[in-house]
This record gives sequence, C-alpha cells and structure tokens, in this order.
Amino acid sequence: MHGRLRNNLKLIIQQHMLRAGIWSDSSTYGIHWAAKASIVAFILTNITQAITLFTTKGDSKAQLACFSVLSFCFMGLLKLSCLVLKQKHWRNLLSQAIALEDEQLNNRDYKYDYDSDDEEDDTFNEQITSYTKKMSAISTWLSRVYVFTAIVFMASPFVEYGLGVIQGKPMDRYAHILPCWSPLDISVVGYMVNILAEIVASLYCVRVHIAFDLTVIGLMVFICGQFNLLHKYSERIGGKGENCELSNRRDIRAHFRITKCHYIHVFVLKSVNELGKLIKNILGVYFTLATLTLCSIAMQLKSEHLSAAQIISLLQYMGATLMQLFLFCQYGDAVFTDSFVSLGEGPFCSASWCLSPKIRREIAMLCIGMSRPSRMLAGPFNSLDLPSFIQIIRAAYSYYAVLRQTSK
Repeated sequence: MHGRLRNNLKLIIQQHMLRAGIWSDSSTYGIHWAAKASIVAFILTNITQAITLFTTKGDSKAQLACFSVLSFCFMGLLKLSCLVLKQKHWRNLLSQAIALEDEQLNNRDYKYDYDSDDEEDDTFNEQITSYTKKMSAISTWLSRVYVFTAIVFMASPFVEYGLGVIQGKPMDRYAHILPCWSPLDISVVGYMVNILAEIVASLYCVRVHIAFDLTVIGLMVFICGQFNLLHKYSERIGGKGENCELSNRRDIRAHFRITKCHYIHVFVLKSVNELGKLIKNILGVYFTLATLTLCSIAMQLKSEHLSAAQIISLLQYMGATLMQLFLFCQYGDAVFTDSFVSLGEGPFCSASWCLSPKIRREIAMLCIGMSRPSRMLAGPFNSLDLPSFIQIIRAAYSYYAVLRQTSK
C-alpha cells in the first residue's frame, strides 16, 4: 500500500514528462529523438507566427487572432525551456518529496512515538492517501480538458473551410491550424508540409502545457497535503490529555513529535521556496500574457463577421485560459492558506496541560514558527492567489473597454 502510493505520486508527474518526450535519461538534455523533431516544428511555427504578427499591421482582426495563439505557444516554449534546462532542480524537488513520504509511511520510531489514550495509530497514511487521490483526479481531468480543447481548436479551421466550400463562398487561402506565415502554400506538397508541421507543433505545445501545469499543480497539492498533515500531527503532541499526571515517558514522546513537526515544517517551507523560484518568472510573464490574451479574445468576439466555428473556438480557448489561470491561483492561494496555523489549530490545541514546563516552551516555539505564512509569487509584483486572479480579469476588461472606445 505504501509503495503503491509513493509510486503513484511519482508516476503522475513522470508519465506526463515522458509523454512530452523530456526527462529521458538516454538522450541529450533528456529529450527523446521524436520530441526533438517536434521541438523543431514548434520553434519554426512560433517564428512564422511572429512574422505574421508583424506583417499584418493594417489588419487589427488578424493581429488579435495571431497574438492570442502566439502567446499560448510562446508560453509553451518558456515552460519547455524551464523543464529541460532546470530539470535537475525539478527532479531534486520531486525526489525529496518522495523521500519525505517514504519516511512518514515506513520509518516510525515506536520506541518514542508510542500510542496511548485511544489515539489513532497513524494519521500519515490517511493524509497521503487523500492528497494522492486528489492529485490523480486532477491529472486525469485536466489532461482531458486540454486534449478536448486542442481537438476543437485544430478541427475548427477545417470545419469552417469545409462549410465555406459547401456554401460556395470564395476562399482566399487554404485552412490553417495556426496563423502562420506560409510561403509553401504555392503548391499542394508545400501546403501538406505546413499542415503537418502545424499539427505536430500544436499537439506538442499541448503536451508541454500539460506536463508543466500538472507538475506545478501536483507539487502544490503535495505541499498543501503536507501542511494539513503537519497540522493534524501537531495536535497529537501531548496525546489526548486524559491523564493529567506528568510522565517522563509522555514528555519524551512529546519532544520526539515536536522535533518531527519542526523537521516536516522546515522541509515543506524549503519546498515552497524552491518551487517558487522555479515558477516565479514564468508565471509573471504568463499573468501579463493572459491579461492581454483575454482582452484580445474579447475584442475578436465583438466582431460581427464571425462564423459559428470561430465563435466556438474562441469561447473554448478563452475558457481554457481562464481555467489554467484559475488553477494556478487557486492552489497558490491554498498553499498560502494552509502554510500557517491560527489559535485553536495545530500545536495551539495540543494537550499541553499534561506536559512539563520545558516541553510547553518547546510547543510555544513550534507555535511561533508555524504561525508564519508562506506566499508564492508570480513575477515581481503579483502574488499567486485568488485576489490576483480577480485582478487579472478586471485588468483584461479595462483594456477591452479602452480598446472598444478607441475603435469606434
């Protein structure tokens, strides 16, 4: 049971990395040969999108459509570079998390941490099982949403093109998945090469987003679960407190549990800091691009010349952006909320009345340490929490309102 939980926690992240073709020990920088080919197509399509963005200065509609897609692809490049170039840090963070779980599940010192007063045998297994199942459910659900979004996005241009041909409308150009500069469209073979590159790049971009997002969210779930586990465990420092007579053996057990609480607390705070350093700059850029992307999508939806396929594609794309943004803010806010205890929680409500004054002082020191919150950042100015999510929505609407007024 313990081994299965540990492997699940590890495999949930590693499986998505392998599906993206990275973190493979058998090739340069841990990248599979098929992933290398996909990365080349991914980079080339990003370059052609950037060319399109700068060569369509007179067409605001085309620029908005190109920017919203290019921002998503550009974020995929940033996430990929972070996962590949800093894979040693990611691997260390994951390995340390697995080692902590293994120690909690298998290395209990019964010489000191004995059970009494009808205490539960162990809270570690229950807590680790709970957040591992939660992380597994999030992985399955989020992967399905991303894949569905990719399918709709990739299919909508061809559906729109087919409907136009059936209705007899004049079509200026072939259907494309990405708004790329496409000089090879002069021939059918060139067009097929373009489409193949766009399909590979789109699928790989989604794979990278899934791998990065689930790694970050999975580690946040682990951190929140460890904080909750720590709070529950610290409540048991003095046992149930039914026997008020001082006991040297109870004091030794309490000291052992206090030491263990300190160890877990310091470890989890270190994990928060390391994860924050890895994602701070990337999420700072993402917050800015997400604001501009939501604004550009709103401007496109305002257009009167959108087909049903375009509207569906824009709506699901906007929904995916909002969901991605909300998940980061939601679990960043959960890390902040779970990182500290208030009065009546954790060691504050432990049965200190049945312990010696020396042990009570140790509990007081633990209370001070666990009362300090830990906050993750997204860039130099934004916190990773739900108020930041609301702030981004407001900023996007403000930009949209200004652009709508100036375009009249």
